Amino acid sequence: MSHDNVSEELRQQIRKIVADVLEAEVADLTDGSSFVDDFDADSLLVIEIFSRFERDLGIRIPQEDLTELDDLPAAYALVARHHAPAVVSA
Repeated sequence: MSHDNVSEELRQQIRKIVADVLEAEVADLTDGSSFVDDFDADSLLVIEIFSRFERDLGIRIPQEDLTELDDLPAAYALVARHHAPAVVSA
C-alpha cells in the first residue's frame, strides 16, 4: 500500500484523529505502532477512528476497508484511496 501521495498536512490530521480516539499523545504514535497491540484499541475504537475519518475529512470509506485499519501507514493508505483532492473551479 502506498501512502506517498498523502500530504504532510493530511498525515497530521490523520495522526491527530487517531491519537484523539485512542486517548494517546500524537508523539506516541509511530508508523510502526499497532492500534490494537500498542494502544489496546478494540473493534469499537477502530470503528470510531473510521467514522472520524469520514466525518472530519469528508470522505466515504467502504465498510469492508475497516479491517485494514491497524496502524498509521494503513490509515494513510486508506485515506489516500478515498480522499479526493479539492477541485479548483476556473
